[in-house]
Amino acid sequence: MSIDISDISLANDLVFGEVMRQPENVKPLLEAVLEKEIAEIVFIEKQQDIKDGLFLHGIRLDISLADAEGTQYCVEMQVGRAYDLEKRIRFYQSSIDRRTLEAAETYRKLHESYVIFICTDDYYKRGLALYKRKSVIEGAEDLLYEDGSHAYILNANFKIPNMSEPALDFLRYIHARHRKLSVDISDSNYLMKIDQAVEDIKSDKGRMERLMTLTAKLQDERWIGRQEGLEEGIEKGRVEGLTKGRAEGERNAKMATAKRLLARKMSLEDIADISGLSISEVKKLAEDE
Repeated sequence: MSIDISDISLANDLVFGEVMRQPENVKPLLEAVLEKEIAEIVFIEKQQDIKDGLFLHGIRLDISLADAEGTQYCVEMQVGRAYDLEKRIRFYQSSIDRRTLEAAETYRKLHESYVIFICTDDYYKRGLALYKRKSVIEGAEDLLYEDGSHAYILNANFKIPNMSEPALDFLRYIHARHRKLSVDISDSNYLMKIDQAVEDIKSDKGRMERLMTLTAKLQDERWIGRQEGLEEGIEKGRVEGLTKGRAEGERNAKMATAKRLLARKMSLEDIADISGLSISEVKKLAEDE
């Protein structure tokens, strides 16, 4: 499956990861989304690699970083329709806690953590620019359940502007570049800098060849798995009913994708991210293979 360079924008998760792994690029974004100043970025983790001699640091889609006060952040780009973001957020936050808390440390040492998904599509279909998780006690909703973890789901295709103007401008930029629409960013030095960083990657022939190869491989795996699963499910659906068959086809598509990625020796977490299966489902599939 070929990739057109004109389709590459910051919404491409691999480009997003490369650009936003620079502290000077990600810090203003975090401050716009959280609507507060944050401490200096002191640590950015580059996730598990696919060893291919690439400038990229693997195909893990999230960016994990920390500021000077120990606050942890995980930022991820989600293109197209998303599934089970709530469970993915739960997994990411538990991973942050396990990684940052030393074995002998008390749970009181847990740092604040933020998991932020930037979605090209409206995950909840309610039009908000920001869906922010708020935990309260049932029966006493005035009591906040504050465990230090925070979840933000951003919607680049928003209708209701419930964020700061710099954050909204960023979402408008993502939306326009992803859908090849015109957008005026001349009033924002930050967005012009981000846009130039993307163009610098696109103008580097070696980088783009490798990036487009990785992107194409991911798309091929998803497409082949979807086709295999849909064909099997639809065939069964002729007997059991088309609606049930389509649902089963989607399930089989996820399983087929996961099996192909297991054969490539990818990590279980990456396979879960790409296929849409849960971690437990991928583990069981790996045990059965």
